[in-house]
Amino acid sequence: MLTGNLVDAEWARRIGLVSRVVDGDVVEAALEFGKDITRNSPFGVRMTKEVLAMSVDAPSIEAAVEMENRTQVLCTRTDDMAEAVAAFKEKREAEFGYR
Repeated sequence: MLTGNLVDAEWARRIGLVSRVVDGDVVEAALEFGKDITRNSPFGVRMTKEVLAMSVDAPSIEAAVEMENRTQVLCTRTDDMAEAVAAFKEKREAEFGYR
């Protein structure tokens, strides 16, 4: 941003600007990425997005950490958490209630 230099896909991946570069069918890659997301708790995904959005405009690092702490506690109180623990113990993939 400060230099105005162009960044190609491979360089962006190498420096951590992007986590993945798709060479091929981007729609298929997006659908696979979506499937990866739905392997996680719906509540956890929603809270992750909420905390990220709130952290952008947080008045301080302390406020952002406090929001994260609150969310971690809330997540431990859900049926999703119980399912995640059971799935881990049973060495199976968790089955969350996506509708």
